[in-house]
Order: sequence, then C-alpha cells, then structure tokens
Amino acid sequence: MKKGVKKIAFVASSGGHLEEISRLKEIEGMYDCFLVTEKSDFEIKDFCEKRYLVPMMNRKQITFFPKFIWLFFKTLSILLKEKPDFIITTGALVAYPFCVVGKLLGIKVVYVESFARVTEPSLTGKLVYNMSDLFMVQWEDMLEKYPKSMLGGGIF
Repeated sequence: MKKGVKKIAFVASSGGHLEEISRLKEIEGMYDCFLVTEKSDFEIKDFCEKRYLVPMMNRKQITFFPKFIWLFFKTLSILLKEKPDFIITTGALVAYPFCVVGKLLGIKVVYVESFARVTEPSLTGKLVYNMSDLFMVQWEDMLEKYPKSMLGGGIF
C-alpha cells in the first residue's frame, strides 16, 4: 500500500466498461478497494473482493429519472461508509453520480475515457472532464478533444 492512499473505489458500468477497469488488476492488488458496478450477467471474478451492485439504468426508460436520483443517494451512502481516497472510473452512467458526489466529499477522481472512444468523446467523459483530478485518454487523437487530459495508452 502506498503512503497516504488507503482505499480506492473502482466504478464502472457492466460490460466493456467493467472489462476495462478490471485490466487495472495491478493497481487493485496494491490497495484496499471496492468495486461498484451494475447488476448484470457480465461479471469479473478476480477484481475487488468487496462489491456494490446497483440496478442497470437506461436513459430512455420512463423510470430513469427517479432511479437516477436514487443512485445519487446510494452513491452518498456507499462513499460515506467506505471513505475512499480515490475514485477510478471508466464510465459510463453509473460513474457520473460517483464523480459528482465524490468531488463534493473531497475524494480525488480519476476518469479513464473508454478504449472505444477513438475520435469522439463519450457523454460521461464530457460531463466529468472538468471535475476530474486526472482525466486519461487511451488514444492520442483524443488529446485534441480533452486538452487537459493525459495520454495513458491502451488498458488492453
């Protein structure tokens, strides 16, 4: 464990975002951590023993708004209980409340733009870009879209 960092929250939607964040296994193994992701059939077995599962949401569902508000309260509950030093996320929808609430609580936010985003920013990336303490892209062309970002190379 590195000096000063006690705990990391890894946050990712299910599917590709979860697959990407699971590639940070080396970092996960160095710290106390927990994972927040959506309930789904997609599962990563070897990444963070402690997990929080939240319902999947779709912005086009009629019930989206109340579920999204509920997610902010659930986020606050998880972050107050766990007290992470950092939130590392690859997006998407589930990540936004964690970035917003995390910043309000003084937690450092690291956002890794999706590997699939080669030339155009994601909606979540655009929303959290200015609130992130570190914003990483995986493709050099994305540095033009996010000038204050850092090129991290591909996670895969």
